[in-house]
Amino acid sequence: MLYDVARRHYILTFKAVPLNYNFHMVSHNFLQNSVFIGSYPSYDDLPDDSGSEIAFCGRSNCGKSSVLNAITNNKKLAKTSKTPGRTQSINVFKVDKDKNNKIIDLPGYGYAKVSKSMRADWGVSIDNYLNKRKSLKALVIIMDIRHPFKDDDLTLINWCEVKNLPLVILLNKSDKLSKNKASQEQLRALDKLKNLSTRNFVISTSATTKEGVNELVEAMVDLFSE
Repeated sequence: MLYDVARRHYILTFKAVPLNYNFHMVSHNFLQNSVFIGSYPSYDDLPDDSGSEIAFCGRSNCGKSSVLNAITNNKKLAKTSKTPGRTQSINVFKVDKDKNNKIIDLPGYGYAKVSKSMRADWGVSIDNYLNKRKSLKALVIIMDIRHPFKDDDLTLINWCEVKNLPLVILLNKSDKLSKNKASQEQLRALDKLKNLSTRNFVISTSATTKEGVNELVEAMVDLFSE
């Protein structure tokens, strides 16, 4: 894991630099204890606003559920589907027994094949969560590496900058590109974020090949510990 002092963000590459202590073991044990708490149709239904939460969001075809299953090493934790837009509520997962740390799975955005009223409801839920939740510590924005930085993604990035909220840009489905092309896309993403003042990570990952999964887990452990 390399820290770029000038840009104030972490560059996470396919081969992370070995750390001096067994961070990988700690992080994997940390997330492999994750359990599903519940699915909540609106912000007002959520559990108490306490502890620390890292929220996952992205367009409806970004592979969010597969990423959640990959980082927890549990194929059944988050329901996956070939049909985008299946996450229609706010899903909450507790990631350890001793600390009040949670993963929040927000509804996917940008999916056209649902009713306008449902898309509006999702928008309200996401907006309420982002603007009201005091326990939110960081946002993971998942994008298809082949089609990154859509308008909705940029809106969320700008929101994190305004709120000074740490964010992780996850360039998912890297297995769909050659390693050289995926590295180029990662460098483009780093350049796009170079003027951000809020802390940010850029990671290329594949839930299929597990590329970048360790790096994402390390970033989450780091953010939870703040």
